[in-house]
Amino acid sequence: MNSHSNASQLNKNILRYLHHLGWKQLNEIQEQSIPVILNGKNDVIISAATASGKTEAAFLPICTSILNKPAEGVLAIYISPLKALINDQFKRIEALGDFVGIKVTPWHGDIGTNIKDKTLENPSGIILITPESLESLLINHSNWYKKYFKNLRYIVIDEFHAFIGIERGYQLLSQMHRIEFMTHKKITRIALSATLSNVDSVSRWLRSGPDSRPVIIENGSSHKRLLLQLRGYSTGKTGNGEPVGSTPEIANDLFKLLRGSTNLVFANSRAETENLANRLAEITASHHLPLEFFPHHGSLSKELRIRLEDRLKTARLPTTAICTQTLELGIDIGDTSSVAQIATPQSVASLRQRIGRSGRRDKDAVLRVFIPEISLDAFTNEGNVQSCLRLETFTTTAILELVLSNWYEPPTSHEYAMSTLIQQILSVISEVGSVKALSLWKLLCKTGPFNLVTPEIFAMILKAIGSHNLISQMRDGDLVLGTDGEKIVSNYNFYTSFKSQEEYTVNYNGTNIGTLPLNQPLELGETFLFAGKGWEVIFFSSEKRQITVKPYKETTMPIAIDGNGMKIHDGVREKIYQLYTSSTVPKYLNRTAVQHFQEGQKFFKYLNLADNRYVVGLDGVYIFPWKGDKIMYTIVQILRAYGIKARKIGSYIFASNITTIQYKDTVNIINNSPAPSEEKLAARISNLEHDKFDKYLTKELQCIQYGYRNFDVSGAMEFFKNDALKAKTPFNPVNNAAYSIAE
Repeated sequence: MNSHSNASQLNKNILRYLHHLGWKQLNEIQEQSIPVILNGKNDVIISAATASGKTEAAFLPICTSILNKPAEGVLAIYISPLKALINDQFKRIEALGDFVGIKVTPWHGDIGTNIKDKTLENPSGIILITPESLESLLINHSNWYKKYFKNLRYIVIDEFHAFIGIERGYQLLSQMHRIEFMTHKKITRIALSATLSNVDSVSRWLRSGPDSRPVIIENGSSHKRLLLQLRGYSTGKTGNGEPVGSTPEIANDLFKLLRGSTNLVFANSRAETENLANRLAEITASHHLPLEFFPHHGSLSKELRIRLEDRLKTARLPTTAICTQTLELGIDIGDTSSVAQIATPQSVASLRQRIGRSGRRDKDAVLRVFIPEISLDAFTNEGNVQSCLRLETFTTTAILELVLSNWYEPPTSHEYAMSTLIQQILSVISEVGSVKALSLWKLLCKTGPFNLVTPEIFAMILKAIGSHNLISQMRDGDLVLGTDGEKIVSNYNFYTSFKSQEEYTVNYNGTNIGTLPLNQPLELGETFLFAGKGWEVIFFSSEKRQITVKPYKETTMPIAIDGNGMKIHDGVREKIYQLYTSSTVPKYLNRTAVQHFQEGQKFFKYLNLADNRYVVGLDGVYIFPWKGDKIMYTIVQILRAYGIKARKIGSYIFASNITTIQYKDTVNIINNSPAPSEEKLAARISNLEHDKFDKYLTKELQCIQYGYRNFDVSGAMEFFKNDALKAKTPFNPVNNAAYSIAE
């Protein structure tokens, strides 16, 4: 190593280890991390591409600190969102630890009790753990952690972006804050991530409060190219509305393009994953070749998933994994030739993360996106705006353009997260035995991550969970666990802050037509695609886990069963609009995709959507705000509050069975009336129980939380005041849809 390099600050045994590995120099982020982490005064965010050495950037200086200043107990904690990632990183960090004499211990649900017991008896070095196992540790071994975490110096959070804006993120923030409170010291937090847009804007997700000014280390010197293609497919349409032809064509192309190499193919649902893997297996068998295409998703057994992951890592045989988001995070799967995306990606950030799985070890990244659209000759007089505008092609192209311009969705703003707050209330009480309400609010809300919760709202939450006997109040005012609270905390499921997906029966006319795994309730009037047909929800019951539906003839979209469920951001819809009004076609579209792109632009021009924000059909009004899902969802709910049957379909809103006059009159009434509050809109929603412990909240608390999370009234009212009535020419897209494109 160069004597003028920051590597000279590393412990000599660490330098011997690097020499043992054959390293001649450190990369940029590793060089920058050494003095900052050794200083120990600031939190750190390390943002760099997959396989860029972020783990070493954190642990080379951490291990140096441990060797230079040895102390009793656990000195560093590594936190991961996945047990598989812990197993993966354990091998790398243990190799370093064994060489220099630092104990490294993995700790999660699949680790044997003998390993954990040894750590409890003789704790030292580094622990690798999940948030759920950390929750159990804080509750069940509180005296132990208070003693052996007192010298804790570093907390490393891997795949940091995977925690932002979700229940586990609030849980993790609360856990880190509780550890600091109990140990009476500030512990350096180090976040590792490959997917961050504006790194400054994520600082508050690493530490709440005024001290959230971390040092940011980014790798901006990557010269890796992205080889990109969007492949379009024209599909048929059967009499019952089920698209046909796309999957066989896509499967055939995947076989031709990927056979003989190592690849990841991301699908947006487990069903599509299984469908594609099955078709590829059939194609392989028909060619009398050994199978190299395998499914990978959360419903498969651990053994099957590990077997496939090991096959990818060793790379002795060509292997393609057809997967959901299970392989999106940083499990080491070796050198992957390419990544394929089936159908529209769910977000820019998610696609970028997937791209990072290709092009490792200084090779070009390769991405192919496969987008089917309904062919024009399949249209009838019931042709639909969604397909005529080729919105799948345009949404995907917009996401790709934003990836190429280095734009990603900013992190969501903090929410109330009352469900996770309830979990943390019960966890703290279980840990300490009893606590004053004011002390609990100061710990979790005033100085902790639940800072939107005022003392008044906190009191309402305590009263609500007290009415369910989760907590009770002693004569001296202390809060303790109630009988039901003790039962909940003693169940191992308590340690998870999120609600597992539950299977719901889909029922039509008294007949069970299938089941859907849901992680959030469906609203009455909501529509979705299932079993190749459109359906409208007429009854929903969380208790019975039942969805009753009736046929829906308009175009709709499948429910996002897998994935992170992110709402489409304003920036994506604005880019879609720009693409429609552009005079150029991106060069990475193949011939069929170019045809679809030009057809979409032609229909956009025919509807004059560059100037119009609504058009009129025989059966209602089509509204085009070109805004993100949060604003569009708010527009829908405001229209419904005024008696208009509106629903969001992809990138537009359809208000059925109203005339132009009725629409204009309603918009004028909305503009001349006081804007509704988010809570008032939420009160109209039939089921507000989204997160794990929401069922213990009162309707008033549920409305406060749901409204803040899902509605943007100011954005919706801005649309009503400025754009909602923009329309130069009313017309009938339903009757003229196919003709207008084909002419």
